[in-house]
Amino acid sequence: MNKKSIIQILLLSIGFLLTVCSIAQAQIRTYEVIYSPSAPVLDGVRSPGEWDNASEAATDFKLLRTGGTASSEEIKFQLLWNDEGFYMIAETDNTSWGDWGGNADFGFDDYNIFIDPNTDDEPNQSSFDGYHIGIWQTNGLITRFADDLDDQERITFLEARHGGNFGNNASWSEPRELNWVSNHGEFGGVVELFVPWTDFNAEEFGQDGLYHPNPPEFDAIWFFNIAKISSAGALPSWNWTSGQYFAQRPHGEITFTGAKVPFIITEFGKDPDNATTNNITWNSAAGKIYGVDFSTDMLEWEELDDGVEGEADQTTFSHENAPKGKRGFYRIKLLE
Repeated sequence: MNKKSIIQILLLSIGFLLTVCSIAQAQIRTYEVIYSPSAPVLDGVRSPGEWDNASEAATDFKLLRTGGTASSEEIKFQLLWNDEGFYMIAETDNTSWGDWGGNADFGFDDYNIFIDPNTDDEPNQSSFDGYHIGIWQTNGLITRFADDLDDQERITFLEARHGGNFGNNASWSEPRELNWVSNHGEFGGVVELFVPWTDFNAEEFGQDGLYHPNPPEFDAIWFFNIAKISSAGALPSWNWTSGQYFAQRPHGEITFTGAKVPFIITEFGKDPDNATTNNITWNSAAGKIYGVDFSTDMLEWEELDDGVEGEADQTTFSHENAPKGKRGFYRIKLLE
């Protein structure tokens, strides 16, 4: 074998190695989004039990512009969904934050979230299709909309695009009611995000795979990526590829899983500590308001309470001094 042949074989071997590495780097990451009837409260705080129903946090962010090396900043996120919309919490251990500058600035700290409902069943490759949400991270507690947490209305970067990594050519329509709370300081940082399904309303006729204003079916697969721009120049992305764009596919893939718990009375009986009290328990969601009615004939109903605040998973109402010696019926109503 002459020297030229040896060089050709070596070049072929190197080319094969580079191809294998490229495929490995573009491996699609997967994650479950768990159904939870109890919606987290957007306050920039991971409250006890609030995100317990979510899958284990997705981590392992790679630096976009340094060949996919691991980020020194610990970043993690979790996702939930219900009939109202899509929820995310993102957290970091970074402790150095600037102040709000008043405008969208991609050289500043921010999260970039990419979501593609993919109703057109396109392969998860090539140029970007989807919604791009940019959320800034600054000192203190800030929100998109002015409320009791924040006295300003904050700018949010919102675009929907088809067939390109930049622009807003997919005509993301109003209203866009997604909201977020960002809370950062010496302790690190927390962002909580809510996107109602009605916000996924770009391209009304759905030809670009983006129009999905209703909850997904169970086991539906959407494309998803999350990236964090740092003022220090580190550009971590969750589903890293060799392309130099956060928006470039392939993205990760998220599967909507879980089970809807039926809204039913699950337990009824006398209070063990009070023979004149009946306890009624039903499947509930935290923060929802329920009404409880009583009837002896199911024709005329007496309102016992119209302001029972739901607890996570199960709520119990106690009917004190319940009528004795006659048949009775209870009904539970979801009021708001």
